[in-house]
Order: sequence, then C-alpha cells, then structure tokens
Amino acid sequence: MNFVYHQNAGQETLIIEGQSYAHIYQARRVKFEKNLFVRNLKDEKLYIYAHSQISRNKSELRLLKIENKPVLPYRNIHIIWAIIDVKTIEKTLAYLNQIGVGKISFFYANRSQRNEKIPMERFIKILIASCEQCGRSSLLEIEILSDTNEAIKRYPKACALDFGGENIYLHALELANGIIIGPEGGFDEAERIMLQELKVYSIPSNIILKSECAAILSASLAGV
Repeated sequence: MNFVYHQNAGQETLIIEGQSYAHIYQARRVKFEKNLFVRNLKDEKLYIYAHSQISRNKSELRLLKIENKPVLPYRNIHIIWAIIDVKTIEKTLAYLNQIGVGKISFFYANRSQRNEKIPMERFIKILIASCEQCGRSSLLEIEILSDTNEAIKRYPKACALDFGGENIYLHALELANGIIIGPEGGFDEAERIMLQELKVYSIPSNIILKSECAAILSASLAGV
C-alpha cells in the first residue's frame, strides 16, 4: 500500500473509521507511531498525517506535511470498450489502471449484453484500491456511451481493433487518440461499415483475443 485514500485529504484533521479503519489498522496493521500517507485522488499532492488519537473503531489524524508528488501514467491512454460481462470488466479494471489507462469509454455494441449495467460505485472502489496499491495519484475516468455509432461520432480520430486491418504492433504511436474494442463475438457487419471511417488495426496472426485481453494489449501498446 503506497498511500491511503480519503476524500477529505488536505484538511488539517482527518477521521478514519468504518471500512477504512478496518483496512488500515486491522488488515494492514498500521501502528500508532507511524505516519500515514494520504491522497484524495483529485490533486497531485501527497498529504502526510500523524496520529493524534486512536480507539477500537476510529482514529484521528493531524496534517504534518504536504508534498507535490504526482505519480501519473507515461501516456494518457484512452480505451473505448464495448460492454461485456461486468464481472469480467471488474477483473480487468485494476490492470488497466496500473498500465496507465486515463479513460475508459464504455459503449453498447450490437453484440453487447444489454442487461449488463456498469456499477459505477463498485468500479470506483476497485480503482481506488488499485491506486493505493500501485501508487497512482489520479483516478481513471469512466464514461458511458449509448452505442457504437455514438462512440465513433464522439471520437472520430480514434482507431479500432478488428480483423483485416494493418499490423497493430507497427502503429503503437497512432493509438494515442483512443482505440475502439468490440465485445465478445466482435463487431457485426453493420458496425464494420461504420468502422470504415476509422483506421483499423489487427493482430498479425490467427489468434482470436477475448475482449478483455484486447483491451489490455491495446493499453500496453498505446503506453509504449
């Protein structure tokens, strides 16, 4: 754990209780004499606190020092990802956060499961825990788009990962404006007509990637 998240980090006094208390003092076993490094994930500052009081279910901290210490991705990677099984997205989200994805735009492709809804509160908790673990000082941004057409219209400079395109490994620098990734089963023919407006890249092999693997691969290449 590189730091502790608290939405009020920066205030002269902080109160730690509830799940945060259990995580810090019971799971992580932080001692009273140890200072706590705290971020609010809204600015790039690291706030250093000392313990004033601690009880069985609550602690009080006082601000000692503020450091301007950003820990940001090397490149601001944007993944435009068709909605798939939410549990699969949850398992992948922390990895994308650590790789350096700055934004994920989820959209409903024609083959997406329409009953899948993005649990934003749950996703934010996953991202906060990931930032605490890897040290990242900013939260990955999430937005929801209605369909493939909106994704393309909103981000006309993005490219797409699909079959029949140019070798994606040779175009890593061109992924900076975002990369559109389809759902399980890929894009349908109507969507492929829409994608003709964009540059399309593909994996130079016969390997078929799962949607979440394509997201991780694209993020990794875009960060090169």
